Amino acid sequence: MAHALLIVGDSLKLNPLMLAYIERAYVAHFLERGNTYFVSKNDTKLFMTLESLVHQYDTLSIGASSESFHLVGKVLSTLTEDTLVLKEETLAPSKATQISKGSYVLTMDEKQVNVLGISQNKTLPAFLSDVPAQKTSFSLIGIDEDSCRILLEPLAQTFEIGLHVTPLVEGWISIAAKAQKYGQIEHFLKSVGALFGDKMFRAQHPVEHIVSQLAYHKKQITCAESCTGGLIASMLTKTPGASACLFGSLVTYANTLKRAWLGVDAHILKTRGAVSEECVHAMLAGALNASKADIALATSGIAGPDGGSEQKPVGTVFVGVGNKEGMRTVERLLLQGDREYIQQQSAYHALRLLIQTHPHLFLR
Repeated sequence: MAHALLIVGDSLKLNPLMLAYIERAYVAHFLERGNTYFVSKNDTKLFMTLESLVHQYDTLSIGASSESFHLVGKVLSTLTEDTLVLKEETLAPSKATQISKGSYVLTMDEKQVNVLGISQNKTLPAFLSDVPAQKTSFSLIGIDEDSCRILLEPLAQTFEIGLHVTPLVEGWISIAAKAQKYGQIEHFLKSVGALFGDKMFRAQHPVEHIVSQLAYHKKQITCAESCTGGLIASMLTKTPGASACLFGSLVTYANTLKRAWLGVDAHILKTRGAVSEECVHAMLAGALNASKADIALATSGIAGPDGGSEQKPVGTVFVGVGNKEGMRTVERLLLQGDREYIQQQSAYHALRLLIQTHPHLFLR
């Protein structure tokens, strides 16, 4: 099913926070991103744009600013030779098949058009359009992209499944699977599980899976973050239910706090440096001691664009995982990209290492 999102109104286009909110809700509904288009309320091509996109896509979601919502309804009514009526506190074409407050679905030439009236800084109305059930996402941990494709593609052909394979970071492959006309997605997933054993977990949102599994197993986690600056804790706390498993995070960006809060020995910082395996080992021990959590994550590195050296170039990052049973694992990474991308990769590598070192919690 081809689907797309049209944003009508410059006030929405120019608000990055609202746009991100709309995109999250859209992906949560469709389980994937679609093409996104923008058009101004006063654009003389609004009528033509709507008509063209309806013909192009099976489902078109229209996010209209509060000042554009009625105008979009009038344009759609003109296209369908209809009139606007008030239902469920929402002004919508009389032929709308589904209506809830601020959102309605109109069928045009067997295509679904879902219009949402969006007000700045308010809760989004619901997406109402249909979504095919034969779609899922899963992750494979500890395998490279080439091996993943070699092993998955024959299975996908056998069960008539379309695949989108995306390496989030090295060793973590995200796969979106969608059944074709006669596809058998559950049989495909069973075969994938049999093939990959304890390297697979099913989840549309991997961080939600991590949080839910920690809560299910009654495990508490804490973080000691340097180069990621609290990003890991932020990712976890964005997920509902995080309070059941996350104790908190110590952002020890300065060496003085690595010593004072985490107890990292001054000798380690002087001889090995903050960006070192020894420092991250000590950060893990300090985080576990301070929080009494079951598991700790730690990061320290050089995100750039400055601060690198010949021995430790920009992108050098150490990520570590430890637990109260005494397990400590630290990996050295050499990442590429701008500062934010290196930080994001570092956070995902820490989570990937968490999954790999605790497969009984997160994998099949």
